[in-house]
Amino acid sequence: MKTGLRLVFIFLFTVILSATSNKSFSQCDAGLTSIHVNAFDKGQSITFTDPISGNPYSGYAGTVTSTLDGNPMPVYCVDLHRNVTLGDQSYTDTCAYVTSRVQYILNNYFPYKNSYAGELSDLNQEAASIQAAIWKYTDNVNANTITDATIRTRTLQIIADADVNGNVAQPIITFTFEASFDPEYFYIRTTDENGNGIAINNIALSISAGSLGMDTVNTDASGNSPDVQVIGTNTGTITAIARMLFPQGRIIHSTTLTEQSLTIAYPVYGKMITTSDWGALPVELSAFTASVNGANVTLKWTTASEINNAGFSIERKSSANNVWTTIGNVSGNGTSTAPHSYSYTDANVLSGNYNYRLKQTDFNGNYEFHNLSSEIGIGTPDKFKLSQNYPNPFNPSTTINFDMPVDGFVSLKVYNTSGKEVATLVNNTLTAGYHTVNFNASSLSSGVYYYRLESNGISKVMKMALIK
Repeated sequence: MKTGLRLVFIFLFTVILSATSNKSFSQCDAGLTSIHVNAFDKGQSITFTDPISGNPYSGYAGTVTSTLDGNPMPVYCVDLHRNVTLGDQSYTDTCAYVTSRVQYILNNYFPYKNSYAGELSDLNQEAASIQAAIWKYTDNVNANTITDATIRTRTLQIIADADVNGNVAQPIITFTFEASFDPEYFYIRTTDENGNGIAINNIALSISAGSLGMDTVNTDASGNSPDVQVIGTNTGTITAIARMLFPQGRIIHSTTLTEQSLTIAYPVYGKMITTSDWGALPVELSAFTASVNGANVTLKWTTASEINNAGFSIERKSSANNVWTTIGNVSGNGTSTAPHSYSYTDANVLSGNYNYRLKQTDFNGNYEFHNLSSEIGIGTPDKFKLSQNYPNPFNPSTTINFDMPVDGFVSLKVYNTSGKEVATLVNNTLTAGYHTVNFNASSLSSGVYYYRLESNGISKVMKMALIK
């Protein structure tokens, strides 16, 4: 892409907001599922100081086996100070989700994950530790007061991990309305807990006002349904019902409100309902801009006001496919009548054409989209370039970027100060564009190293420092 053309495109991006930003989507209406709480599973009794009474508390900590619409489902407790009654059949789904750190724990620990770093060999102890860590975030339990030394140590490890890495863990939403580029249309998207499309048949649709172009749709393997037209109304509630995947992190509770609230710990299929409020927006965007600098795309947006705003997911779609991918998250400012500015940089994007959008989510799981209607173009670099690795110094991993103006065979190797080759990072043919390589030097000792890039008869050498 020529530089002059790129500047023109940048100007267009900064003044256009998609027409699809005038629709908001709420995640669910609850109560369609039948949930039975069956038996204690992996876990054991533990003792710690009750954060309310200050007295010793002893009770079961771990997973509880349940069924959702007849399908097996493990759960954890998110409500310490009420009992759970085995055999209880009064539970159903809700529209609530756990907080970000609890979501992180559910995403990365037993039973959703197995054989991970630090996992205790005794799963009863591991599950009890996970439950205790969850209680730290839901009920302010002090893990240092746990009397069992093994479970206390493991619980503190899990809490430390969640404190560092769990700040931006988003609720997992698998059954959604998506805004079409035509503002009178929407489509349904169905995904698994990892955001990958799944095919779902016989999704029943209805609307409280006006009418819809079709009352039943299927999603294909990509997770997308055909576009559905909203006819004869600018407001109303659209409802979709299907047998769908409930992800980990969704809260369930007893309809009598006398038993503990629980959270799904492993994805399970059941009857789910999701709704769209075809109307007012919880967050008003006053600007949404994009600019391109080489292989980096910087998005900036400003809100005029916010209601219950948990944050934004930044999503990107390549013109080569029809799948939106979440590439980052930015926290919101809750409820505010003052303007707030946000930015996100999508770094080292491969050459090609892309669409971007923001998915704004509130603390109840409701969400809306803001689309950048103009396509972003990432061209090919105009010269051969090798960049300084980042970070530098590093321990033990660093990133190396390089630019190729034409296709060619590429060699990228690392040498020590004696000239001995210690690593080969690239040794094959690459297309023209912007490229990124990660270098893990965990097997090397501290010191200065050199990395050399060769392609099409040109070579570049840079120096980097490994400090352990």
